[in-house]
Amino acid sequence: MGKGWLMNEEFPQLETERLILRRLTMADVEFVFQHFSDPMIYRYLMDEEPMTDRTQAKGLVEFYLDPVGKSHNRWGIVLKATNALIGTCGFHKWDRQHYRAEIGYDLGHAHWGKGIMSEAIRVALAHGFENMQLNRVDAIVYSENTPSVRLLERLGFQEEGTLRDYYHWAGQFHDHSLFSLLRREWQR
Repeated sequence: MGKGWLMNEEFPQLETERLILRRLTMADVEFVFQHFSDPMIYRYLMDEEPMTDRTQAKGLVEFYLDPVGKSHNRWGIVLKATNALIGTCGFHKWDRQHYRAEIGYDLGHAHWGKGIMSEAIRVALAHGFENMQLNRVDAIVYSENTPSVRLLERLGFQEEGTLRDYYHWAGQFHDHSLFSLLRREWQR
């Protein structure tokens, strides 16, 4: 497990060889605004409209502050070599009774195709299965987001089906694919 795990913390700082996954802070508002107003990022997210002002970014950061006891978290993904915040990932809809959560992630397009998200998701999944005691992790992905689909498949996720017209964005309905990974599959 990455450094920073404390027994009383549900979402500690995590580390990999190249990355630090840390909580978002109010100092990250400008990054969040720039990141979530970028059309390249929103090309595949489709669950919200792109941000148009910094108050939206501030509200998003506030939503993720102090995640202990909540059903969601969001880590900022920091590249150790530059100490730059380059994306986010985290769990949503954590259902403790049924040992499941949904994972979400996004990465600045300058860092796509470098294995960064795979590295970040691996450590997040390890935390989810080992420390949050998850049995199942879901991922909902825009069906035409081929790089994300490939990422999930490389990590062992199984496609369960299509969520037809799941999100309404830019005046159209868009299908999404439901993927899942079970603890026993992760342990293999």
